[in-house]
Amino acid sequence: MALGPELIFAQAADITREFKEHRVRRANAGNSWASITFSRDRTIFFSWDPEFYGICRVSDSEIRELEGSSTLRPPLLDAIRAHIAGADLSGVSQLNRDRVLKLEFRRTIGAGFFQTRCLVCEVCGRYSNIIVTGEGGRIIEAAKHILPEKNRYRAIIPGHVYSAPPELDGISIDDIDARDGGFLRDIAKFRGIGRPFGEAVKKLPPGDAAKAIDFLKKIDAKPCYQIYPYDGNYVTLSPELLPGARALVSADSLSAARETVVIPLIRRRIEACKKKISSMLDAAERANEKRTGEYAVLSAGAGEAEQLKRDGRLILAEAHAIRRRAEFATLTEWTDAGPEERKIRLDPEKNAAGNAEALFAKYRKKKSAVAMADAMLPNLYQKRYELKEQRALLERNNDWNTLSMMRYELERQAHKGRKTEGTRENFHAGKVPHGRAEFPDDGAVIFWGLSARGNRYVTFRLSKADDIWLHAQNIPGAHVVLRFGAKPDEKTFERIIQTAASCAVFYSGYRGSGNIRVDYTERRHVRAIQGAGAASVTYKEFRTIMADTSLWDQRESRRENL
Repeated sequence: MALGPELIFAQAADITREFKEHRVRRANAGNSWASITFSRDRTIFFSWDPEFYGICRVSDSEIRELEGSSTLRPPLLDAIRAHIAGADLSGVSQLNRDRVLKLEFRRTIGAGFFQTRCLVCEVCGRYSNIIVTGEGGRIIEAAKHILPEKNRYRAIIPGHVYSAPPELDGISIDDIDARDGGFLRDIAKFRGIGRPFGEAVKKLPPGDAAKAIDFLKKIDAKPCYQIYPYDGNYVTLSPELLPGARALVSADSLSAARETVVIPLIRRRIEACKKKISSMLDAAERANEKRTGEYAVLSAGAGEAEQLKRDGRLILAEAHAIRRRAEFATLTEWTDAGPEERKIRLDPEKNAAGNAEALFAKYRKKKSAVAMADAMLPNLYQKRYELKEQRALLERNNDWNTLSMMRYELERQAHKGRKTEGTRENFHAGKVPHGRAEFPDDGAVIFWGLSARGNRYVTFRLSKADDIWLHAQNIPGAHVVLRFGAKPDEKTFERIIQTAASCAVFYSGYRGSGNIRVDYTERRHVRAIQGAGAASVTYKEFRTIMADTSLWDQRESRRENL
């Protein structure tokens, strides 16, 4: 994804109009990004990621998601906090009509004395960079350091004077006379026009092309922000929709760029986190299946244990018929089916009593192993179900904080409860992954678990005895709890119970398009299975309704569009 130089020109105007003379209140940064906040929900985002780079608007919740997924804090953040935070934005300019934006900040240090600092944003693909400069353009810090031996034209390191990227050859768009019909021949040479935009303008009738060029020179009309498909996706603007482009519903250039900068950046990190969690679930499932197989083999040895006991008793009963130092003894065992000859291996160094005791010892060891296996297998089978439940919930979760908590839980389980290292321990301790949706017009609230631990929390900690508990029948998924503030009428109850059932289907392992069965009962009728997993329950006195994901799909769609 790329931002055209024509969009950077518009961003310079939008930043000037909205933020000039406003003070920077806060700064944040993480892996390949930084942001400066002027006031609540008024934040400019800068990304030098090689794939999703540029400048855009960002919300506080998106900053929190990006901070949660960041593994390092770049030195640039300290420079921004020391030199930019607390200063007023005094000017914004685009350098050489190129994809370079310069934000100038001024801070009062005394009566009539000011300190000037600049934030230079180079939006140049994999060469994108953010640089803090001081008096005389001297570099204080940069997101990426460029050494002289790497670039003969300029060096980007603290202490050097900042030098902008080489100015492109060609005529500036400001010097074009769009009334001259021949301008389309040389449009690829104009500075201030990206190549994709130039190719799109060539396809327009001469009159519309001239209007588009005049518009870019001053942007004095309501623009149309759009993504033009050329060598990937290219964000630009024009007075009308360009051929083959997709319009963006955006109020300004900073909002338009969100779709190709911060949104895919968050989406990529969420997918990476989900991939990591999926890998951890794979490992947990393999380990659980291995243990289940081992204990199943031990459990199957119950018959062998009983035979060892019978052989020991048979040796004691027929001790007089066993020769000394014999390696085998053929003895007759009387069963319900009649006499049966048993050939029993003996230790020639032991007498009959000693051989019988050795068999009894093996019997006790085998019986103990069988008892342990029989006690462990139900837990392992329940663990198998819970892991399927975790995977079903993982597929539906796209919230970073929830995914991070799920990862934290799996890490704790993998370390058998030992304290893990890093900030995730402090950040997620005491937090339980669960969701909440309010329906004020109906006086109802719906809760749902977003992990095995979250399921147990909403069922046994958050809910009350007369709340309605729901779960997709025989399918791994979320425990859903429906609570009414007051007793609803029948019509309201039917509507909200269908919504809660749709939530249960949405957060389940079911991925079809039809209706499935959802059980519901009062929470007082739900009991935890002692000794089983975190979310293992049994319930009674339930009713069943049919539901699909459509109602919850509509709710999620409305929420994402807010």
